[in-house]
Amino acid sequence: MIKNSLLTLVFIISFNASAWWDTGHEMVCSEAYKLLSQETKTIIKPLLQGQETFGLSCLWADEIKQDRRDTRAWHYINLSDDMQNTYEARCPENGCLIKAFYDQLKVLNNKDAVILERQEALWFIGHFVGDIHQPMHVGYPEDLGGNRHQLTLDDGTKTNMHKVWDGQIIEHIESKIGVEEFRIQVQKKIQLFVDQPQSTHIEDWAQESRNIAMKDSVGYRGNSLKVASSEYMKAHGEITQDRIALGAIRLSVLLNSIFHPKK
Repeated sequence: MIKNSLLTLVFIISFNASAWWDTGHEMVCSEAYKLLSQETKTIIKPLLQGQETFGLSCLWADEIKQDRRDTRAWHYINLSDDMQNTYEARCPENGCLIKAFYDQLKVLNNKDAVILERQEALWFIGHFVGDIHQPMHVGYPEDLGGNRHQLTLDDGTKTNMHKVWDGQIIEHIESKIGVEEFRIQVQKKIQLFVDQPQSTHIEDWAQESRNIAMKDSVGYRGNSLKVASSEYMKAHGEITQDRIALGAIRLSVLLNSIFHPKK
């Protein structure tokens, strides 16, 4: 479990990024919902009150960051370059993604908690599973998880590494193959991965994202990438689809284990 310490890690709040933007978060949760047992769906139905769908409920955590500033640091976990092992991460007083995930999991598992608290816990958890599968949410503290890593698109538009991985890769792929086809491809990934053994530990999911962020092809480490070209977007589009698919599968496994555990 993560222990509080400011000496090992520095966490800096990112004010201008919505994780995975809306598309990725909605897809993680809506596809996870399809994989839930009927018993789990029945149990969580009251916890979705006030939300049109489970997919849309997973956007809520980004929507409330302005009013609930204490939750801003819950969306990421930043590691310095000399610390690559997410299991060794230490969380500061204002929190981090992994600690927030475990805290909300306790609330969701507490049947004596008031329904509003359990509702919010479910919405947070769905969002956090999406966040942890986005590589730049396990980035460096000094550049705000890639927000200060400035990039240029092919057309000269200014952007940054976090924005590229949060949504611009998705937007690029959708512009080439269409929104519906992007979703279909993610669904195919889910069918490919769904029967494979999956880790149930968020630290392992974080480690996967960190490892992706550190790949030479990503160009994040050492600030080596300068232009996020169409070729770059295309080359990393499949990774983005993989992360959404894995997030959906793992979220469904998590919720089924809570609400409809196997006898």
